[in-house]
Amino acid sequence: MPVFRLLLISLLTTLSGAAIAQVNTSADCGSTDASALNTDTSELPLYYQHWHWVPNSHLSDASKCGLSPGCQGRFIEPTRNWQGSDQSPLKAPLNVSADTIESVGTKATMTGDVQLRKGDLSLDAGYAQYNRSNNTVLLRDNVVLRQPGIMLRGEFAQIDTNKGLGSLEQAEILSFDTGARGTAGRIARPDYSRFELEQASYTQCTPDNETWSLHADSIDLDYDSGRGVARGTSIRVYDIPVFYSPYLNFPVDERRATGFLFPSIGFADSSLDISTPYYLNLAPNYDAIITPRFIEQRGEALETELRYLNKYSEWAVNTSYLPNDKRDEIDRWLLGISENGYMNERWGTEIDFTKVSDDEYFRDLGLANLAVKRSSHLNQQAAVNYNSDDWSGRIEVQRYQTIAAVEDPYQKLPQLRLNYQSPAKNFQLEPSMEFEYTQFDHRDKLSEGGNKITGQRLFGTAGASLPMRWRWGFVEPAFKSRHVAYELEDADLVGIDNQLSANSSQFTLDSGLYFERDLSITDQDWTQTLEPRLFYRYSEYVDQSDQPDFDSSALTFTYQQLFRDTRFTGHDRLDDANQVAVGVSSRFINNEAGREVLTASLGQLHYFDDGRVQLPGDNVRKSNNSDLAGQIRILPDDYRWLSVDVLYDARQGVLNQTNLSYHQRSDSGALFNAGYTFRREGNTLGGLENDVKQGDVSISLPLNDQWKLYAKTQYDFEDNRPVENLIGAEYQNCCWLTRIVYQRALEPDNDIGSNLSSTGNTGTQNNSAVLIEFQLKGLGGLGTAVTSVLKDSIFGYLSDE
Repeated sequence: MPVFRLLLISLLTTLSGAAIAQVNTSADCGSTDASALNTDTSELPLYYQHWHWVPNSHLSDASKCGLSPGCQGRFIEPTRNWQGSDQSPLKAPLNVSADTIESVGTKATMTGDVQLRKGDLSLDAGYAQYNRSNNTVLLRDNVVLRQPGIMLRGEFAQIDTNKGLGSLEQAEILSFDTGARGTAGRIARPDYSRFELEQASYTQCTPDNETWSLHADSIDLDYDSGRGVARGTSIRVYDIPVFYSPYLNFPVDERRATGFLFPSIGFADSSLDISTPYYLNLAPNYDAIITPRFIEQRGEALETELRYLNKYSEWAVNTSYLPNDKRDEIDRWLLGISENGYMNERWGTEIDFTKVSDDEYFRDLGLANLAVKRSSHLNQQAAVNYNSDDWSGRIEVQRYQTIAAVEDPYQKLPQLRLNYQSPAKNFQLEPSMEFEYTQFDHRDKLSEGGNKITGQRLFGTAGASLPMRWRWGFVEPAFKSRHVAYELEDADLVGIDNQLSANSSQFTLDSGLYFERDLSITDQDWTQTLEPRLFYRYSEYVDQSDQPDFDSSALTFTYQQLFRDTRFTGHDRLDDANQVAVGVSSRFINNEAGREVLTASLGQLHYFDDGRVQLPGDNVRKSNNSDLAGQIRILPDDYRWLSVDVLYDARQGVLNQTNLSYHQRSDSGALFNAGYTFRREGNTLGGLENDVKQGDVSISLPLNDQWKLYAKTQYDFEDNRPVENLIGAEYQNCCWLTRIVYQRALEPDNDIGSNLSSTGNTGTQNNSAVLIEFQLKGLGGLGTAVTSVLKDSIFGYLSDE
């Protein structure tokens, strides 16, 4: 009997392995067998009772726990109330009962309500005959076999109890856990690694709504090769055939296999777009996906994805080729290469390279996500990294393909970085060093008639710090010397020396105190902290007005910026400073929850000298202090948080910058996000040419167990125009799921300019797409682009199918 059990487990695993689980049981769920029902089910339709299907109206709350989204009921396993039903069949004794039991010679015959119980395995039939001479058992008349989670029915079975081989006719199979059901005219196991099914069907649907089913004249499952072969296969929707294949070869385990994947479908620019990927399992460490693609108004394209893995690196190569675009009459192509290497625990490599045939490629052919179409630069980068306990280094080359009407960034051909930082030890001197060499190039360089200075830059720092930390506070003085030098090309053409350099020393003193007190709020224990902080920085001034700006920009001013040792990114400016940052933070901690519920911070920079080192075009800073920088974080529970950042000009009494964001998620799966950003024109420390006033709201809203709505809007209040609008809907039940999303967003008008604000918004244009996703649960899906778009557009979105 144990070998028969193994046969049934293998068979049921095969039929239900691809299914989406009906149940996601957690430790908090109660019993989900018949003991958890809250009403009598005898009045339910007979076909409900036959499959043990119980609608929600007859389920207790415990039975509803863990239901898959969209399911309006579940398969309830009959109560297992016999002795030893909690034991393994391998160890439990065999108990047999029947109306009559007769043994003659080598045969034992049982008739009338035959019941065999061996641990948690049960077998019922109207007739059973066991032949001791060849160890076979014959069963007939409503054969029912059950073990936890599965049930098998049939009219006739013949099993070799030694080998576990045999057959079952007029079979029905049900997995209570996954909701997978199947039927077969005959199921046979001719040898240990093979199963044969004749006139078989399979569905993930429930008896009350059998939308689709898979049918096959025959199915052969070979577990040695990991392959299955189905002949005369069709998929039926409401018993209407919608797909037919005379031959299907598919995997029966986790081993990869060559074959077609589910297609993707979408509509953009009033054009139908269909892709049908074909997977090639070439070797254990490399494979490929070949995807023919039809774009209604442009023609036929071919896309490929190649993956290669060895003990040192992972590679992926993506290509796309559309010969003679019908609309633009040009060849369109894409090449993408990515690599992540791990030579050992210290050395690594990375490659990120993308190139397209023309600037309009993603706008015209990038169906999956409009966010990709708004990209202005394509990265083309390769790097080697080194990391140890004290040292880190990186050698990289980087350039970009600019696909919008914006200024090209400089190319790094190459850049070498080396850093030393000793392990942090209290009351011990920590030396540090940073070295960077970069060769900057540009497509519009002076030597080729352009207006961009190019050349080499050498940057280095050397210094030390002395951390002194106590439970009540800290003091950390630090000193470093900074150096930058240039070897420029043809700079004399614009009246600048080819060799330039600057040196500047810097001293910082960081200090802070920690105060705590106990509070009682609404009968709960809280801790409040008060954390004042002073950060003094002095940096020597050196004139750098004749030096180029290759990669530097002003950091956006926030509360964290108060305690940084520079106000620039990049290394083209050694900023001067004689200033002190004064800040204070207070945290309210719920001791029971172990959570910082409220954190509030406020601070300001006070300047003792003017800020003379600026980027080209910026004026010398002459103010005595900065804006007041404030920050609030509120996290009342695991489902909500609020973040507020402000910059307030106390001299003029105006807000220069505000960032608000709110996020909320409920147990029901509802998701709500809201945000608003305001930055005033000409705001210091990262000034702007125009005010920025933008808000966005996004939701994912379950209307009930089956319907869900999605929406997002991002609006530019300064230019009075929407930046992105998205609306979508989802319907699902236990059986199938569909999503549809309409997205409309601004993209750069590459013929005019990128995101320019002017009369008529001539710098941008609107583009829209309709994306559709359809899944037959347990078989697969049609399209995956919708999920990708929702994840990118709605913060915190997670699909739940």
